[in-house]
Amino acid sequence: MSPEIGKIATKFALFLIVTALLTMWWVERDSAEFIVLVLVIALGVLMLGAVALFARISQR
Repeated sequence: MSPEIGKIATKFALFLIVTALLTMWWVERDSAEFIVLVLVIALGVLMLGAVALFARISQR
């Protein structure tokens, strides 16, 4: 994986996580939007993990 793709994917995953965390302040906990935000945070964390795994594999 090229370093540019890794940087873009990392920035996108961090954008997803930060924006979802910020919007959780205004969403009610019993709403469907809250569940979607939790799923977006999980997706961002999963994406960061995948980028870290691919970077680790490509270093060998």
